[in-house]
Amino acid sequence: MTTGSTQETDMSVGVGLALGLLAVAAAAYTLVAPGQFQTALGFAGAVTLSALCVAAIHAWG
Repeated sequence: MTTGSTQETDMSVGVGLALGLLAVAAAAYTLVAPGQFQTALGFAGAVTLSALCVAAIHAWG
């Protein structure tokens, strides 16, 4: 007899958590950035990483 089994992983949680923590770090960088350009880079990084976090959760979820 053969039985079918499904395998579930928590990859979406792990990748989402890692990208979420990086997004929080980039957002925190905007508070301590020395200039306006560096603040803009931190904000852009936070927005990009947040979008990737949501995409990763949807892709592997």
